[in-house]
Formats: sequence, structure tokens, C-alpha cells
Amino acid sequence: MEERVNKPKSPSKLTLVNISLIILGLGTILVRKSFLPEKVPLFYSRPWGEEQLAPRNWLFLIPFSSFVVFIFSNQIGKFLRKKNGDFLPFVLSGISLLFSILGTVTLLKIIFLIY
Repeated sequence: MEERVNKPKSPSKLTLVNISLIILGLGTILVRKSFLPEKVPLFYSRPWGEEQLAPRNWLFLIPFSSFVVFIFSNQIGKFLRKKNGDFLPFVLSGISLLFSILGTVTLLKIIFLIY
């Protein structure tokens, strides 16, 4: 009898969801951009008021940073897959997906807070 070894799932589904979230964020910004004020609340760690505001074009920073984390995690995952197997690339894809989820939720909250 052959033993079945449970392999981690392929990161391809995680990659698809990750890219979809990044595109959703970009699409939401592009669709709602004309309805947004010139300055939007972006820096919630700063004191309340004018210091939290940033130009509306800075909203693109959120999906862009998600994309950068996605690219880096995929490149590191490719390197680790050659050396260690599938588990660490899967974990990196999961972390990248979590970053994209949090970024997309934050972006949607900012946009719909104003809209």
C-alpha cells in the first residue's frame, strides 16, 4: 500500500485571490476618485485633524504596497521552493494575502467613510 503524503495546497489559488484584491483596490480608487475630496484621511496613527490627511492620489499607495509585498514574497518563495519544498512558499503567500486583505479593507473603509 502506498502512503499518501499531505502536501500543502499550491499557492496558485492564494495568488489569484491576492491579485484580485489588488485589482479590486485599484478599481475602487479609479471609480470613486472623482467623488473623493482633494485630501483624504490616510494616516490614522497621527493626531486627529489635518495631520491625518493626505492627497487623494496617495490612496494608490495601499494597493501598490500590497503589490510590492506580493512580488517579494513570490520571489522569495521561488527561491525557498528550490531549497526547502512547498511549505515556506505557502506561508509567504498566506502572509502576502493577509497583507492584501488588510490593505483592501482599510482602503474600502477610507473610501466609504468619505463617500
